[in-house]
Amino acid sequence: MSRTGRLAVVAAAWVLPVTWVLAALLLSGPSDGTSLSTSVVPTGDARWSEPLRVARVFGVSALEAGDEVISIDGRSPEERVADGSIDAEVGQRVRYEVGRAGEVAGVGLIQQIDVTLVRYPVRDAVLAQPHVPFLAALLLAAGSAVFWRRPGALSSRAFLAAAALLPAIATSAPFGTSAIDLAGPRGTWPHLGGEVLATLGLVALLVCVASLVPTPRRALLLPAVAGVPLLGYASWLAARLGGTSAVERAQVLATVAVPALWATVPAALLLATRAHARAATRDDVLASRLVLLGLAAGLGAWVLLGQVPLLVTGQAPLSPYVLDAGSAAVALACLGVAAAHYRLGEIEPRVRRWLVQALVLVVVGALFVALVRAVDAAVDISVGSMLAGGLIALLLLPLAVVVQRLVRRLVYGDREFPDRVVSDLRRLDAVTAPEDALREMLDLLARRLHLSYAAVDVLGTGTSEPIAASTGQAYGTPLTVDLTVGGTTIGHLRVEVDAGHDPFGPGDRRLLEDVGTQVGALVQAVSANRELQVSRQRIVAAREEERRRLRRDLHDGLGPSLAALAMRLEAASDLVHDDPGRAADLVARLSDQAREDIGEVRRLVEGLRPPALDQLGLVSALRHRAAEHGSPGAPLRVPWVVEAADDLEPLPAAVEVAAYRIVVEAVNNAQKHSGADRCVVRLSRDASDLRIEVSDTGTGLAPDRRAGVGLSSMRERAEELGGEIEVGPGAEGGTVVRARLPLDDV
Repeated sequence: MSRTGRLAVVAAAWVLPVTWVLAALLLSGPSDGTSLSTSVVPTGDARWSEPLRVARVFGVSALEAGDEVISIDGRSPEERVADGSIDAEVGQRVRYEVGRAGEVAGVGLIQQIDVTLVRYPVRDAVLAQPHVPFLAALLLAAGSAVFWRRPGALSSRAFLAAAALLPAIATSAPFGTSAIDLAGPRGTWPHLGGEVLATLGLVALLVCVASLVPTPRRALLLPAVAGVPLLGYASWLAARLGGTSAVERAQVLATVAVPALWATVPAALLLATRAHARAATRDDVLASRLVLLGLAAGLGAWVLLGQVPLLVTGQAPLSPYVLDAGSAAVALACLGVAAAHYRLGEIEPRVRRWLVQALVLVVVGALFVALVRAVDAAVDISVGSMLAGGLIALLLLPLAVVVQRLVRRLVYGDREFPDRVVSDLRRLDAVTAPEDALREMLDLLARRLHLSYAAVDVLGTGTSEPIAASTGQAYGTPLTVDLTVGGTTIGHLRVEVDAGHDPFGPGDRRLLEDVGTQVGALVQAVSANRELQVSRQRIVAAREEERRRLRRDLHDGLGPSLAALAMRLEAASDLVHDDPGRAADLVARLSDQAREDIGEVRRLVEGLRPPALDQLGLVSALRHRAAEHGSPGAPLRVPWVVEAADDLEPLPAAVEVAAYRIVVEAVNNAQKHSGADRCVVRLSRDASDLRIEVSDTGTGLAPDRRAGVGLSSMRERAEELGGEIEVGPGAEGGTVVRARLPLDDV
């Protein structure tokens, strides 16, 4: 929506209540300057009955507050309401018969008073009740701010509509129906109109709550929400309309907002609970919970500070007007903040913290009051009860501290106890795999500090790559804690508190510093462990590459050279003339020695690295070895086959050697100890690992077996490359050897 459009909507919202109040008061007929209602709730002094009691007087009038109107122009208000009204105009003098308290206590006087009818004294009424336009303007300002922030949201529009409609209740109270209205032509329509408009404002509030969270059934939900206040009004009529006088019946019919409010409050609680259950994002969770907190706080204050003291002592500590306005202000303020999505991450936790503290205060205060009343009843001395109450209060103070700590730990987790968190972090094992150790640390922090998201980023070094681990999901902007060891930043810890708990504040600085120090030490240990593992892998890789280079040098360099030497010596033997026999014998011996050297070189090469790996590759070399084992002349006749994918190779040299040695050792163990008649070798490769499986159909592992040289050798070869090996029983009997050799780190 454009800026001009928003200005037009806000202006219309301000004009609506002002126009209604002025039109209802000035254009509806003459007034005698009185108001029969002090509250929109038709109880006590605000209840209409025979005779009519004047609650307030605005402007200059012959009537006074507290007068009881017995008749108007010779007829009682009951007759006027039942049979018809009188003709009344501005400037007309009407005779009232009123009962007025005399100067002597307990003496009542009945007087005949002539009252001149005037236009409604709006100016005098506003000056007498300045809080009414002030609260209305405050509500409209809040509604305008909410709408201006989120003009496209239905919840913001509904809140602005409620802010524009609720001030119309002023024509019901305090600027309500006067005595002449019941007997004159105006009747109760300004009263009824204000109540209806305020009820529509309650409907708008329900729509605001219902639309806080997106719902797929909004088209069905909104009409149902609109019918809630109507249901409350219908229940009110069914309960109060029958068996009353004409005056009381007129008030019952014109009272719409209060029964609608009684139905609106529980409906709003249900809608807010439903919205909280359906919330999918962090803002929706905070908004719906803020509305629940506001409604609970407003309703709780109204009950605990108004109704409960009224039932127990017969007197409330606060004025009903102050209590009603304060309770409504808390609920509306929370709803407005939720509808505007304004700084929910800061406001919602503070409101929740205030409620927790207020709850503790109320519980301790209730215990104190109950004990004081019990002591007062037992001692029956006011001073004694006060002293006893003070002593009990001192005794309850430690209990209050304990209760507060228990509640704070339940709500905020172990933030108040940073030593416990640090102690748990120290118990973690940094020797495990780096990612596992970091993830275990993050899970611990998330569990103890109520985190919805935790992540750690370890910076890379010249000898190791960066490491990252996380748990949970981030909904907002996580708090970042630098991990510093010895003045050097080695990584960053990012944490975000769960939406159901308070975010970190200035008071949590010590906790974050302690956690950051301990996490930094753990990360440093993990990094050192990872660098050690990487170093071992590089040593193994370098060793195997060196062996490959040595074999190439020996085979391609020294071998042909020695062979050429032998041929030259054979040729030289033919050229020796001095002692042909001896020369021939010497050359022959040199030739034999050269051939032996060549054989020795070849044996050395085979010891460094199986030549078949370079000539055939891993899969073909293993199949060639399997063919040799299964030949008729072989001493052991346990055939074994190799199953491998076509895209298995090429592989790093270190992985080839380790895989070849592990497979050969596993097959040899199966042939020597298992009694199997068949053995299968399966090789597979995924994105980062070479996986080996050697299974046989033998007798399986002995229960009391001990790892021999062969199993230890296989395990060492796998761990040198950062891999692992597992030996166990097969699913259909026999023994299965499974090995995993990483490819990326070699």
